[in-house]
Order: sequence, then structure tokens, then C-alpha cells
Amino acid sequence: MPRNRIQRIQDSVHGLMEFHWMETVVIDVLRTPEIQRLRRIRQLGLGHLVFPGAEHSRLVHSLGAAYLAIRFGRHLSDSCRDFLIDALCPTQETIRDLAIAALCHDLGHGPLSHAWEREIVGESFDFDKWVAKLGLSDEKTYLIGAKWHELVGHAFLRWDGSKLHQLLERHEDGFSARVRHMLRSRYFIPYLPRLLNSDIDVDRADFLRRDAYHSGVAYGKYDLDWLISTCIVGETPSKKLVVGFDKRKALRVAEQFLIARHALYDTVYYHKTVRSAEGMVALFLRRLKEIISDSKFNDMPDFVKPLMRMISGEVLSPEELLMLDDFSLSVLIDYISKMKGIDETVKDLGNRILSRDLFKIVPSSSVRVNEFLRKENGYAKIYNAIQPFCEGKKEFYLVVDTIKFSMFSEKEKEMSYFIDENRQATPMREHVMLRNHWQKPEEYVRLFTIQEAVEAVKKLIG
Repeated sequence: MPRNRIQRIQDSVHGLMEFHWMETVVIDVLRTPEIQRLRRIRQLGLGHLVFPGAEHSRLVHSLGAAYLAIRFGRHLSDSCRDFLIDALCPTQETIRDLAIAALCHDLGHGPLSHAWEREIVGESFDFDKWVAKLGLSDEKTYLIGAKWHELVGHAFLRWDGSKLHQLLERHEDGFSARVRHMLRSRYFIPYLPRLLNSDIDVDRADFLRRDAYHSGVAYGKYDLDWLISTCIVGETPSKKLVVGFDKRKALRVAEQFLIARHALYDTVYYHKTVRSAEGMVALFLRRLKEIISDSKFNDMPDFVKPLMRMISGEVLSPEELLMLDDFSLSVLIDYISKMKGIDETVKDLGNRILSRDLFKIVPSSSVRVNEFLRKENGYAKIYNAIQPFCEGKKEFYLVVDTIKFSMFSEKEKEMSYFIDENRQATPMREHVMLRNHWQKPEEYVRLFTIQEAVEAVKKLIG
């Protein structure tokens, strides 16, 4: 542990962040290679192509989430003592565990985060193979249902060769295991993990403010101090302890938080140019996956070989996964785009991505696009309309962007609660005011293609 009782970090969003006593382990953990890798993964993926200031990394977001976890934890430590026995109230040790779990919640993300996971890993990834390669076979049952990046983060925390694991265990035996349990919602204080993963949690509490600040938009603002001050513990009808927010005092700040989230998704995360760029990278990777057996790829630089191996469908060890980040993917795209005699499609897509010559949106309503795509040979007709304008294979010049946004989680363990004066908890999604705003998930679809083909596709769809 550092000699000083207080460690300080000046942050662009939260100002002066102070870490006291046991909390200062957060500063130690920041220095490990597993956490430092997050400096090389942008929080907003390709958002900087539209919002030039959005260059912030997942590391600064994770640090902000850790700081907010401490603030929420300190408040709960005081507010729950008139309701719970001491053994169930947060202590310095449990607040420290919560902070490290928040710091590590994004630990396993790959290049471009969700875009990489969607295209290269896929929802139906080989769970058994990855568990075995990551050395997690003895915890397989415990990890069922985990997403790929959650598996990787779990592996970094458990792997004996990890500097992160070694540092945590030097501080206290079993420290890394408690952090993993917190992230898997298996912690011995059962309500605390909900602060890391629910409709209103420390992850979103940080990224709403941080992403709004760095992208320069006026959305994403809410009263953070008031939100923290209304955080309390209550009971569900089944007598389960949950963390939630005071029903009398928190309604407006909860509404403010949710409106900020909705506006930020609509304005930043789902911005048409951002989604076009992400779709093009996905098409680049998809085509590369098809041609990766070409002998021309045998002599790639060592630092992009893990990327190439994973794109080809192999599972990687924790050591190799440490080499995956946004920078190595950018170098890979640049390297392949300059190769001679390479596939014309992947070369053209790579050059377009690097020069920001992005696909343009087809100006048509989501209803019309959906109807056309559902028709017999709908996709084939669009590809034929695009073909005259393509330098490569027509299937790789159309991005079908399907947006599905739901304000509230369907999973019980991820729900946020309002808690009344009797400490009775009801799901936030059931409150009449909030339910009327966001009763149904939003779904819509957009098409993007090369600029020269936009008019032809528009006429085709009608």
C-alpha cells in the first residue's frame, strides 16, 4: 500500500478525485499492464471521427467509475446502518473491493470494444474452447452466460502470470477472487454488485458525463451529487436486499439520468457517421476473415499476429490478448491496405476507412427499409444496384445498421429500484411516469453504402 493516506488524481470530469486509506490500492492497480492496455482502447470506439475531442480511453472511464463506486459506497455505509446489521453494511474493505471491481469492469474489451465482439467473436462464440484456453475450466459452471469480454476480464484477474492478479494477492490473499465474485454478482454483501450493472449504476453514471464532456454535446448532464445522496438499501417483496433510490427524493434525478442517457445514445453512440464507420470496419474484418488463408498474410509483423489469429477463428491465451487494442487494429488496417496484390475488396475498404471516405446513409424511413429487406431477393436487388459503383465484391459495400435501444433491462439482477419510506423496493421500470416515457424498446434500421450508389438504392426502395 502507498505510504500516503490519501492519493489524488485530477480528472477532467469529476475534478479532484481523492482515494483514502485502503482505497489507494486503485492507484497501484492502475500501473499494471492489464489496466494500462485500456489506455489503447477508446471509450467511444470510432466516435472521434465525428466528435474530434472524443479521444478518451476506457482507462479514464474505468478510473472514473471506480471513484464513483467509492462515493456511492461511502454514502451507503452511512445510510444503511439504521436498517441493516453491521455485517451487511459497506466497510472500508468492501468499498475497496467495489472500487477495484469498477476499475476492472471493462478489462476484457478488445479493439473497438463492442464492434470487435460483434463481428469477430459473435454471440455464439465457442464458450468451451475459450474457457479452456483462458485456464478457467474449473469455473466453467460459474461463468455460464458470461459475455466474451467478461470471460477475458475474469481471466486477467485470475491468471497467475497477470501483474494485476499478483498485485491484488500481495495486498491480501483472496483479493482477486472477491473482485471476480463482485463482477459476477456473487459477492457476500449481495446488494453491492448491482451498483456495477443495473439501469442506473456507476458505469453509466461516469460514461454519461464523460462522453458528453469529451464529445462536446450539451446532453448527458444530471445531478450526480443528488443521485448519490438518494441511494439507499431496501427489500423486495421476496425479502431480497437491493440497492436503490429514495422514491420521494430521487424521481426527478432518475428521470434526468434516463433522459440524458437516451439523448446521448441518439446523438453520439448511434450517430449515423459513427455507425457507418463501425459497419465498414466490420465489413473489412468480415472480408479479411474470408481471405486470411492467403499466403500473402504469412509474413505479417509480430505485433499484429494475435489479431490475425483471432480473426481466423483461433482462441488466444491471456498473454496474446494483452496485445489486442485499437492501435494494433489501426496498424493492421493500414498495413493490409498498402499490400501489393491483395484482395481488391479488403484493400478498398481499408483505404476508405483510413481516409474517412465513409459510406453515406440511404435517405429512407426505417419502415420502408425493413419492408424491402424482408421481400424475396430484397438484399440481392440492393447488391445489384450497388454493383456498378463497386471496386470489389458488392456484398461488402452495404452496411445494414439495426438499432435496438431499451431503457430498462429485462433481467431481474440488472433492474434499478425505487425504495419507499418503509424500505420496500419496486422496480424503477414500473413507476408510471417512467413507464409512460419508455414503455417499449425502440427499434429501427438504416442502410449505408458508397456515395455514388446512394441514389440508386433510394430509388429501388422507394
